[in-house]
Amino acid sequence: MRDPQFNEFEKRLHRIDQIHQAGGAFEASGSLGRSYFDSVRPKARRALPLRGVALVLAGALLFKGLMLAEIGQQDYNARVASLADGSIFERIGAWVMHADAATQAIAGVIGPLLH
Repeated sequence: MRDPQFNEFEKRLHRIDQIHQAGGAFEASGSLGRSYFDSVRPKARRALPLRGVALVLAGALLFKGLMLAEIGQQDYNARVASLADGSIFERIGAWVMHADAATQAIAGVIGPLLH
């Protein structure tokens, strides 16, 4: 015949195993438990770093505005037009470098600082 205390002991072990499988643990008060280490675990990274893409776009706009402010509207448009007459890569460059409203606004702010 089985000992009834042994049955209680097995039930307790089963309950402890279920708690551990669910992510729980027995922790002393004041100690760093599993919840602490789960909270400081590095977060999953995005596949596309949005902050980096935004910084590259802002840098490109700043560069275009600086170029427009430095050489002037007419020379800038002439250089972009000469790019538009070139190969496919030069035409892509001309499309990227055309003076849009944001570029002109940046050039308007930077222009007085340069001259």
